[in-house]
Amino acid sequence: MAAVSRCSRVGNRHRRVCTGDLNKLVTIQNRAIEAPDWNSPDFDEQFSNDGTAWAAIETVTGKTFFDSVNQRDQTVTHEIYIRYDNTVTSESWLLYDSRRFDILAVEDMEERHEFLKLTCVDKGTSKV
Repeated sequence: MAAVSRCSRVGNRHRRVCTGDLNKLVTIQNRAIEAPDWNSPDFDEQFSNDGTAWAAIETVTGKTFFDSVNQRDQTVTHEIYIRYDNTVTSESWLLYDSRRFDILAVEDMEERHEFLKLTCVDKGTSKV
């Protein structure tokens, strides 16, 4: 019987994402922004838990992500790998160990629909 490969090569690098690397359980959240009350300048954010996923979390140093919408640079703090999920977008957030991660970019690795590479910023402790 032939051995089944449980790893996928990550791009042209010699790094592989293996199912055994996905050892951190993260919660996928989506944010709803509600209009402020009368005469209030502050919008209200509500986060909803939309599921969980096993993830590999890697810290990153020296990378900057240019946000063309807000015209500013953001320092990337983590790259998080999860199994492919078409509901995860750059509007989603991840919650791990009471820390909230803002997803800056979502990459379907090699367009194979196997793993997603999420470029993230650690936003600190969650209120949840």
